[in-house]
Amino acid sequence: MSLKIVIPSHKRHDRVFSKKLVVDPIICVAKSQEAIYKEYNPECEIVCHPDDVVGLVPKRNWMAKHFGELFMFDDDVHVCKRLFVEKGESGVIRDPVQITAIVNNLYELACMLDVHVFGFTSRVTPVMYDETAYLSLQHMITGCSYGVRYNKNVWWNEELRLKEDFWISCYMKYKERKILTDIRYNFAQKSTFVNSGGLASIRNQEEERRSILFIRKNFGNAIRLKGETNNGKDKTRQLVQYNISATFPF
Repeated sequence: MSLKIVIPSHKRHDRVFSKKLVVDPIICVAKSQEAIYKEYNPECEIVCHPDDVVGLVPKRNWMAKHFGELFMFDDDVHVCKRLFVEKGESGVIRDPVQITAIVNNLYELACMLDVHVFGFTSRVTPVMYDETAYLSLQHMITGCSYGVRYNKNVWWNEELRLKEDFWISCYMKYKERKILTDIRYNFAQKSTFVNSGGLASIRNQEEERRSILFIRKNFGNAIRLKGETNNGKDKTRQLVQYNISATFPF
């Protein structure tokens, strides 16, 4: 089965930035938005899911079952960077053919290693790059750009509305003990909190807080809150929104 590069989108028909990054992307939208997406994105194939699939998490579940093997770019991803650069180089990659090859090479490696979730790093600067460990089976993927090879363990809990990249990383580490992360490349998004459409209508402090607590309830001390000490206590005495990390014990 060949890899499909799919862009889940919602009410951003005129701002699908990531379609310019790769060759032959598919845009996945609700059926009721099909016509306007086709009007604004005639160069792309549009695949529609039923309108009763509401929200990014149910959409990811639907896409995984529908496509089987796919790599997902959020629609607001607008740049790809190499982290292994010489001094003075920007690392920005602008060639869609080259970026598509980077994605497909990681997919082929995931197939060889029988890994079902694979993606790229959230590290953003070359000083964070470790040339001795540029591939990992232990690190999390970043939510704006990752792929899946569908099996029974590829599942996002639909009680969750945000932070689904933390969910799938933790769940697959629990079920299969491995996720493939390429530390050499980073894909960056435009500012989420000011870009209308997508998750903008539900992304707020209270929803972020609820999502963090839900993930922490399911995966325990593997989820670390910003400001939390090594003994599990929060030195700030309150939950800090937005900033969490995952430390896997295996």
